[in-house]
Amino acid sequence: MSRFGAINNCKKINNKIQKYKLIRLTLKKTLNSPLATTEQKYITTRSLIDLPKTASLVRLRNRCIISGRPRGYYRFFGISRRIIKQLANTGLLPGMIKSSW
Repeated sequence: MSRFGAINNCKKINNKIQKYKLIRLTLKKTLNSPLATTEQKYITTRSLIDLPKTASLVRLRNRCIISGRPRGYYRFFGISRRIIKQLANTGLLPGMIKSSW
C-alpha cells in the first residue's frame, strides 16, 4: 500500500493542473503565435515562468486508484498490474482468465 501522503500530493497536483490549465493554454498559444511581437513573447514567457511549477502537466504521476502504486500502471484500467492480477484471479474482470501453457 502506498503512503497516503503521496496519494494526497498527487490529488493536489491534479487539482492545481486543472486550475491553471486554461491559463497555460492561452499563454502557450500566444507564445507560439507568428503574429506576436518579441515584446509580447517576452511578457508571456515571464507569465509562464511565474505560474506554479506543480501546475505543469509533466508533474502529474499516474497512480493506481485502489492501491496508490505508481509503477506498473495500466492506463486502460487505471490500476496497477498487481491489482489487475488479483481482480482477474477472483473473476472480477470480465473476459480475463488465468493463462496456462
